[in-house]
Amino acid sequence: MQKNKLNKLILLAVAFASVFSANAQLLPISYDTTEISHEIIIDGGVDYYSTAIEKDITSKFIRGGVITNDIKDNSFAKHGAINRFGGIGAGSIEYRNYKTKIFKKKNWGFLVKGGYNAFFGMLYSKDLFGIAMYGNERYRGETIDISGTNMSFMAYQKLGFGLIDAKTKSNISFNFYNISNRTSAQLRTFELTQDLAGDNIEIVMDGSVELSSSKKFNQGIGFGVDLDFKIPIQWGKDDNTAYIQFQAQNVGFAYMYEKQQVYTFDTTFTFSGLNLDQLVGDNALFGDSISVLDSLGIRSTEKNRTVLLPGFIQIGKIVDALSPKKLQSFFGMRLYPTLIYSPFIYAGLDFKPKKWLHLGINASYGGFGKLKGGIYASVRFSDYSIGIATENVVGFVSKKANGESLFIKLRWAI
Repeated sequence: MQKNKLNKLILLAVAFASVFSANAQLLPISYDTTEISHEIIIDGGVDYYSTAIEKDITSKFIRGGVITNDIKDNSFAKHGAINRFGGIGAGSIEYRNYKTKIFKKKNWGFLVKGGYNAFFGMLYSKDLFGIAMYGNERYRGETIDISGTNMSFMAYQKLGFGLIDAKTKSNISFNFYNISNRTSAQLRTFELTQDLAGDNIEIVMDGSVELSSSKKFNQGIGFGVDLDFKIPIQWGKDDNTAYIQFQAQNVGFAYMYEKQQVYTFDTTFTFSGLNLDQLVGDNALFGDSISVLDSLGIRSTEKNRTVLLPGFIQIGKIVDALSPKKLQSFFGMRLYPTLIYSPFIYAGLDFKPKKWLHLGINASYGGFGKLKGGIYASVRFSDYSIGIATENVVGFVSKKANGESLFIKLRWAI
């Protein structure tokens, strides 16, 4: 009977894994110390956000539609000198075996996990948004300054194997990664000045751009770790116990064995008798011609790269799923090793009106955006639990929101 139940569990997990294609972090993270033999966890969700670009624009790129001048103006007015835009997604399935002990004298089981991850982020100036949305007409006789632009994108898949403590459920896994796509850009200086007629243009630029030169699915290989440690602490005046979690995901390196196309530039040049559309339009002067690039001071080479994976570290107080309290707090901080993603802090309250039901709210600040609020609900029964959450509740009801967010988490334990 136990074996038959486990087989059904695995089949259900595989079915759900084929449906969910993206995941980030589901808040709050709950902790359950109930002793079990096997567990399968499936995560799914996506989160994109910005400091200034409204959902009314991004939804048009995703779902289609016309971007009117009013829509452009609303987002343009929100922009400051430095702005962020980005998204994080992944999909994962994890199997935990607490019953089979890897070492005889240790209470350690094992886990196996697999998943897909994607990270995109951009740090950019107001002028970059302006030139992208309005074209050069808005900037005749002015200098377009997009200096300081920093962009990063990576898509990768992972397969991990690890150890898990059957009592505390702290765990560590060692992961192998396939890098399927990578792009990055750093524009330390990039200024474009045009006269009132728009046909005399001076460009000052210093930076680099790296692109995948191959369309292969296997472009690089990586190695990294996931960590998840729970630390009990005394909480409050009644000697209650709370749990602090230290978590790291996808922390490691990757080697791009398919060469990256690297463009580097540090130059100043002037064009006369050309407008901006002739430089960057469909029939633009800028192309892949090496002779043209050399004449502009742009060097093009192909290189293998060793790069950091876009992993994160998070520490915070988590929710005790077995606590008799109806109300619990949770809070913490998440960090990615890039300036594109600012330190992300969050805090919230978990309410348990019934033993099997958790509801809650949270507020967060940072990451790719500013202040936003979230809500969640989870249903928990003896063998399984289902949770759904958003870290941007305004994104569900308003086009004026700066992003969208949705997460789903399923857990089945026996």
